[in-house]
Amino acid sequence: MGMESDAEGTTKGVGGRILVVDDEEIIHVSLGRMLGRQGHHVDAVLESSRALERLCSENYDLVITDLMMPGMDGIQLMKKMRDLGLAAPVLMITGYPTIKTALEALRLGAVDYLAKPFTRSELLGPVNRALRRTPQATEPPVVQTPGDADGVSEPEISLLPGDRFRLREHSWAVYRQDGTMELGIESSFLETLDVVVGVELPSENDLIEQGFVGFRLKTKANEEHNVFVPLSGQVVDVNREAAESPADISADLWLVRIVPSRLETELPLLLRSE
Repeated sequence: MGMESDAEGTTKGVGGRILVVDDEEIIHVSLGRMLGRQGHHVDAVLESSRALERLCSENYDLVITDLMMPGMDGIQLMKKMRDLGLAAPVLMITGYPTIKTALEALRLGAVDYLAKPFTRSELLGPVNRALRRTPQATEPPVVQTPGDADGVSEPEISLLPGDRFRLREHSWAVYRQDGTMELGIESSFLETLDVVVGVELPSENDLIEQGFVGFRLKTKANEEHNVFVPLSGQVVDVNREAAESPADISADLWLVRIVPSRLETELPLLLRSE
């Protein structure tokens, strides 16, 4: 059965209901084609204000929004969605990626953050994860509280062994007595995946950067998923067992150990686990 589009950019099909918010119609066409082929129903609007109208009157399984738009940008849209109690997961896309905006988007509830241009597989991975989430399993956005300007708690830099920090919905870091940090993948990320059949990890002495892809997973369903790492630093050890037995990767398993390079500036951007 062919796909049909209405005057406002609606693609009719089966599957998840997805709302695309972007001020470029070529993006509507491109995403509508890629997602429509997967059987999803795709609506597209040019402005965030119109997106809010749609979200308040219709149910969507996922919102894909550009970051840079005239009027209300993608971050402002996410804040407004949070204020209105609109719980649809959000995938942020942008041609101007920065670590600050990426981490802010994740704190506000984004399931992922993609830089343009992206490939079909880079898009479908986070889309599929988002659509598999249940309302009960979805972690609520971080709500800003008085005295907490960034919506996160300021951690003490005098760390103790076992202190744990999280990059929401993606990865975690635990401080070790020798001053290194162990990094692993959040359970909320792994729970949305099929059986993991392959993993790509950094090598010893590699440098990794906070908010950038550090681990790549491939599943039995032939999906590719990128995991953002919580801290920057140099890799000093890699979990060989995880690399050799990717199906056994769990949220309790560390994947790499690093010597962190920018704790003072990067820890305040993370969430602290109890």
